[in-house]
Amino acid sequence: MKKVLALVLALCMTLCVAQAAMADMLSDIQEKGTLVVGANVGFPPYEFYYTNPETGEEELQGFDMKLAQAIADELGVEMVLADQTFAGLITALRAGEIDMIASGMAIREDRLEVVDFSDPYYVGGQIMMIRAEDADTLTTVESMAGKRVGAQMGALQATILEEQFADSEPQLMDNISLMVMDLLQGSVDGVLLTDLVAKTYIARYPGQLVISQVPVEYDNTAGVAVAVNKGDNASLLEVINSVIERVTTDGTFDAWVDEATALNATLLEE
Repeated sequence: MKKVLALVLALCMTLCVAQAAMADMLSDIQEKGTLVVGANVGFPPYEFYYTNPETGEEELQGFDMKLAQAIADELGVEMVLADQTFAGLITALRAGEIDMIASGMAIREDRLEVVDFSDPYYVGGQIMMIRAEDADTLTTVESMAGKRVGAQMGALQATILEEQFADSEPQLMDNISLMVMDLLQGSVDGVLLTDLVAKTYIARYPGQLVISQVPVEYDNTAGVAVAVNKGDNASLLEVINSVIERVTTDGTFDAWVDEATALNATLLEE
């Protein structure tokens, strides 16, 4: 009987510790009064810096940043940005340097081993962007053999490059804008991007850049989500998911996407 009682007490203590752990991160964030958000702010229209022509001040823009601010507002804390390279975001999250990632991060099986994801808030396509002059010749995966293909380091596109374009020469970079400049100048022959990002550059350089016919295979059902450290963030994820559900159903998120796309277009015109 004593052994049974001891077992029950041990189980209760384990459950209590587990529940406390789940609430720890949320409580810590509210106690310190800040939500530290990791992002690579060079991924328009997801996140980017924009100089307001009316005030002359630099603003943080993009629908990822709008979502992060909405989550901070829901928590009643200040949103603090940690602008880092995309490839280092999960490491920073695991080290406790940031509280969450909101940076166009796709849900992937390998990432699920080390982080927990929110519900997806955006599902985009993946494409190969090339120079318009190559549109008739670069049409298949085979035609990309020996070609230099750019992708963002640590991103989904880097995995696609490795798995589907093994005969291409990988050109991994942190900065997407620089990759696009390399494409325009002929230093690379193609760049793997999300369709939304590609369209902003194509609009900026009409007649110079196009979406190629090269097929890019990927699972587009998972989508993009907020990432938090694995295992102790059930309460925080509940809040994040409630915000995502609200803004994606009432039209707010769509308005953020439209606003970010329009602002980025003006930025590219400069």
